[in-house]
Amino acid sequence: MRPVALVTGASRRLGRAFAEGAARSGHDVAVHYRSDPAAARDAVAALVALGARTEAFPSDLRAPGAPGRLVEAVLRRFGRLDLLVHSASPWLEKPVEEVTEADWDDVFSVGPRAGFFLSRAAGPALCAREGAILLVSDVAATKAWPRHVPHAVSKAAVEALVRNLAVALAPGVRVNGIAPGIVLPPDDLPASEVERLVSRTPLRRAVPVEDLVSAALLLSANRSVTGQVLAVDAGRAVV
Repeated sequence: MRPVALVTGASRRLGRAFAEGAARSGHDVAVHYRSDPAAARDAVAALVALGARTEAFPSDLRAPGAPGRLVEAVLRRFGRLDLLVHSASPWLEKPVEEVTEADWDDVFSVGPRAGFFLSRAAGPALCAREGAILLVSDVAATKAWPRHVPHAVSKAAVEALVRNLAVALAPGVRVNGIAPGIVLPPDDLPASEVERLVSRTPLRRAVPVEDLVSAALLLSANRSVTGQVLAVDAGRAVV
């Protein structure tokens, strides 16, 4: 029986890339999405074409109890869980003076809060398979991004969650994180700004999505690694 991966935010962008990577590595995939069923259907079709059993699961992870219900639904459908990838994360760009309490709550409820409750709910099923959790961080977790303060702080919280859950869920479950650099820039980010950001990396390159996904899968599969956050960022974290 094929292993099963649950990927949050899997209908688009990085979440979909992680889902497709899991399918290529031999997993069946539970596709979580929040509000775009058409994108989820497209993702499911792509994963089926890769040979995976796949189903889409709608859930607003901000809602009380939603992370636990999502995990329960996936287990009812697939009967097992081997990998949890928490990729869902709102993208908020605002100067500090414009950030609202609702903005802050939105970012944190989908990011570290949902990451905690997803991991807790999935823990027993993952332990039964000696499985793994991968929480998606960002290079912003260790940088000053003054127009993205809730995002940056939530990603720092995600990295703290990696370390704490790695101990709390050991020895049955491995917990790691991955911190992308410039992989899939927002569509509205000007090309000149992308070039400026790329020029600040030691490798002078954006990160191909396949480099990020392959690193994520390798990190999740390695049975001797837990509590680590791997930056896949062309060296941005060190400058």
